[in-house]
This record gives sequence, C-alpha cells and structure tokens, in this order.
Amino acid sequence: MNTAAAWILALGLALPAAAAQSADSGGRFRVAGFGRVAWQPDLYELAFAAVGDGADAKIARERFEPALAAVQRVVDAHAGALSERSQDAPRLHSRGSEQAPAWRYSSRFVVRVRGDAELARMQQELAEAGVAEFELRPLSQRLPEYTEQAQRLALQDAQRRARATAQELGWRLRGARAVKFLDERPWWLPQAPTARQYGARAYDYAAEAPAQSGEVTAQAEVEFEYSP
Repeated sequence: MNTAAAWILALGLALPAAAAQSADSGGRFRVAGFGRVAWQPDLYELAFAAVGDGADAKIARERFEPALAAVQRVVDAHAGALSERSQDAPRLHSRGSEQAPAWRYSSRFVVRVRGDAELARMQQELAEAGVAEFELRPLSQRLPEYTEQAQRLALQDAQRRARATAQELGWRLRGARAVKFLDERPWWLPQAPTARQYGARAYDYAAEAPAQSGEVTAQAEVEFEYSP
C-alpha cells in the first residue's frame, strides 16, 4: 500500500477505484462526512384501538359498538389538534379455543397530535373511554428542516476531512466535484444508525455514537479534486 492510500485509510476516508491516479498528476478522492441534529418533539403519532370481547361474535359486536362510539367522540373532540387521523375497518378475531371460545371486534386508530398538553388530555379521555393500550411515537413538525441541517453538517464535516487529508499529503485541494447522501429516507421515519445500514462505509461513526430517537443523522459522500 502506498503512503497516500495509508494516510487516507487512517483518516477514515476512501479512495475510489475510478480515481486511482498517481499523486504526481493529481486526481480525485472521496470523503465520508457525518451530521447529527437533536430535536424536541412537538408532534406525536398515537395508535390505539376500540375493542369489544365476548364468548361469541354477537356479544363481542354488542360490546364493541358502544366502545367504538366512545372512542370516536374523543377523536372528534380533538380534531383541531390533529394533523392526521385514520381508522381501520372493524375486524373480528377468534381469540379462544373450542373448549373456551372467545371473540373480539376491534378497530385501530392512528392520529398525529400537536403538542404535549393536547396529547396528555387526549390519552386521558381515551383511557376513560375504555382504551387500555397506546403506541406512541414522538415526531416533530420541523423534521424536514432538521434533516437539511444534518446534511449541511455532513458536508461541512466532509470538507474538514478533505482539508486534513490534503494538508497531510501536501496536496492542493481544488474543490468538490460530486456529492451523494447515503442515508436518504422519508423525513417522517427516524434515521437508523448509519453503521447499521452501511457497514464499513460508515467508518465506525454511528457505532461510536448511535443515533437516538430524538436525533436526525445524515451521511454524505463527497468527491474532491486535488493537485500535487
């Protein structure tokens, strides 16, 4: 391995096969950059269900209908604080055995609630209406903005790494020629730790500091041009 390649690997960079030019004539090299932005939730995805249980389907249905109506009243009362809402069609499930038959009607709801206080009130009212279980996922209405911030930080990090490499090897950095974001996904999904998704291409960044549920991360691969 030549000296240039050894320095690049030591700094956590990767030299692409397509740019394998000699240091005498200059060339291009690629750098991985990483960005991380912490955010506070102001939007919550809340999932729950209205259910009715019975020893036969008829009893389950009779218990389910008032339970569903009570849950729908709560959801309607909080409509102004919801950015999204959905409801599955009622379903009948067999939950017992031949010796002890049991049936359940259920309808699942998913809503997105704005604000902590409104979320707490809605959960309390749903619990009073008979909802026993909730699934909660914190979100933010500004996640697209946070994602852009993380990407900008990833580009800045890549530039710092490129400058360090050029300085160590005595190269003159000409500038970036191509940029690729390696961790692109819909903004409403939490970003998984990069190393888990890209393995060695993450250069142990996320393995050392995994992304938390209240963070957005971005990984960029930037190709720089240099001359001796």
